[in-house]
Amino acid sequence: MAGWYGYAKSQNAESPEDPAYSRVTNPERFRPLHSAMLEVLARLENDFDVERTEGYGLDAELERGLKPARPHVRLDPRDPEAAPIVVVFSTFPGLNVRFGRWFSEPFPSCGCDACDESAESEIERLNEMVDDVVAGRFREAIRRPLISFRGTGWRETNFWSSVGRRTNRSRVDSLRAREISGGRRRLDLNWKPWRRRRTIS
Repeated sequence: MAGWYGYAKSQNAESPEDPAYSRVTNPERFRPLHSAMLEVLARLENDFDVERTEGYGLDAELERGLKPARPHVRLDPRDPEAAPIVVVFSTFPGLNVRFGRWFSEPFPSCGCDACDESAESEIERLNEMVDDVVAGRFREAIRRPLISFRGTGWRETNFWSSVGRRTNRSRVDSLRAREISGGRRRLDLNWKPWRRRRTIS
């Protein structure tokens, strides 16, 4: 199964029932994700005009089913047209990160032995996504069906940079689509770049 955003799960000739798909031999190899994310958050707070919030209950959807390793962090750009970032630190150890209004991504994407991910590759993927969001190379869109009580909607996310564009498109329950779109049939969020902090010379 291929992933996206520069990440692809390892191809394996064995069937999905292979035990490696349900085995995580050394989850501690992902521990550096926490320190790397804290460094990223500190850099963003220092360089950009944002408000930082720490605590629990910042994002119920991201936190659901996870054991927290430390207080979670939310960075809200003071420009409301720039995308916020919310980070949940799990005891796995790993991260759940929300970019913008509804797109979220886990790091690592899976963590099983078959996928053979590393902390280094996941930190690189994380930094690429953060850089795109901060630079305003990030868009979210949602479409709801004409008949709101049946069928499914679609949500789409785009990241892009000088090396290309990456798109994630998925179905979403019509009621959930209505909730996150504020009742609109179509919502496009073309997030702007984060504003840098003013430096005092």
